[in-house]
Amino acid sequence: MNTTYGVLNNSSLIVDTDKLRENVRTILRSLPAGTKLIPVVKDDAYGMGMVGVARTLSAFPEIGCFAVANVSEGVTLRREGIRQDILIMGSTLPFQYAPAVECDLTVTVSRLGMVPELAEVCKAQSKPLNVQIKLETGMHRIGVEPGEELAALIGELKAAQEWVHVTGAFSHFAWPGNAEVCEAQYKKLLAGAEQLKAAGIPVPMCHISASESSELFPQYALDAVRIGRRLYMDHPKKPLGNIQEVVSWRSYLTNVKQRHAGDSLAYFGKYVLDKDTVVATVGVGYGDGLNEKLVACHAPVLVGGKRCPLLACCMDQCFVDVTGVEDAKVGDEITFFGYDSDGNFLSSQETANLIGDD
Repeated sequence: MNTTYGVLNNSSLIVDTDKLRENVRTILRSLPAGTKLIPVVKDDAYGMGMVGVARTLSAFPEIGCFAVANVSEGVTLRREGIRQDILIMGSTLPFQYAPAVECDLTVTVSRLGMVPELAEVCKAQSKPLNVQIKLETGMHRIGVEPGEELAALIGELKAAQEWVHVTGAFSHFAWPGNAEVCEAQYKKLLAGAEQLKAAGIPVPMCHISASESSELFPQYALDAVRIGRRLYMDHPKKPLGNIQEVVSWRSYLTNVKQRHAGDSLAYFGKYVLDKDTVVATVGVGYGDGLNEKLVACHAPVLVGGKRCPLLACCMDQCFVDVTGVEDAKVGDEITFFGYDSDGNFLSSQETANLIGDD
């Protein structure tokens, strides 16, 4: 007998694609005429599922490019049928050039010496490659400095123009909430783009703004904005009020028992109850991504629509005070953030703000 099992995980991350689509429509409406939206789906789309998110967003005719961190992510999207341009924002290593060319990815040129290396791979495959130039404006991570270093890169680009085609130039704000820093970086980006254009290197797309800067400083939109976090949630400290949270993290109670004042929970007596408490166990712990800082500050979760504090945590299990939840039992749903099955809501931003700004 063949048996098909459904999802058997102890917890589920649920992405509401209707809310995701509405967020995209909201962002598109907010952009100046001529400014493109580049969804950033790096790091598995911030944990939301890169392929699923990209497939959902690829249905928007306004979206012609996705941004990822590395070649591996870009190749995965290509193999999963994503046909839009895919910009690799991070560094690409020589052993990754061949698959980048083969899969028609757009590689970021961030150092001298890359262009001639890429050209050789393109020649071997008889196939040109699109690139964008990463300009160093203040992040001091990767990128080419406008001025002498960029002039040297321009020489490399001209020598390889048959095989390496520039489709844009971009940078990253190092401090996206700081107006003075952003303005200085913006001007440096424009100076670098002008240096490229003056040397005969076209810059069809110029971009620097991402989620926070697009919310706080819309004047930096330029030809495109790269949006990651804002696809899924509003600004954590200065919400605009027009972006919905799209993700919910839910699990189940695995044990419910009356405990007594003085009882300890977790390893090494990590937490000692100061009063009689109905304690529920959940099959989720720090190994599953539950931040121990949230446990330490007894962040709320939803059980039966009520807010209940986290008490203690192990690698694969945690403890919750469900004293105020009537008839709590094994198998009942718990929501760490987002919406529960009955529509009750606990903001992930509220939860995250309990332990810091990031």
